[in-house]
Amino acid sequence: MRFTTSRKPSPRARRIARILASFLGADYMTRGKSGLDDESEVWMVVVEGHGNPTGLARRSCGEEKVFRFRLSNEGESKRLKMSRPVVVGTGKAAREVAEFFGLDWAPEGAAGRVIRVGDDRIDFVNGEDLILGLNI
Repeated sequence: MRFTTSRKPSPRARRIARILASFLGADYMTRGKSGLDDESEVWMVVVEGHGNPTGLARRSCGEEKVFRFRLSNEGESKRLKMSRPVVVGTGKAAREVAEFFGLDWAPEGAAGRVIRVGDDRIDFVNGEDLILGLNI
């Protein structure tokens, strides 16, 4: 999985792409004039609207799924341990987020690096630190 942005991204979109890539232990690529040539690889593209990140498009094998959000909290982009996060939450939304990112799902009780999915919010948490908060 690789993260990138649109061809002419805002600084905020680049920052969100880097934070997500770091959190998920994936690669980040500066897009520029490059296309998404490798069809066999999963690309996560931060989508913008009016200069603000508004979603994430998952592109692979010629298919695209879009996950829409609004930013609520931005933590700092910092190097994180390479442990794989787990999606935590009950309900359909948590399972859909786990499927979108290709991660394991746990109904509750996981600790460490987790993606907590609520009814209207997704928090990317590393231990006790909130890395990124999204409203869905």
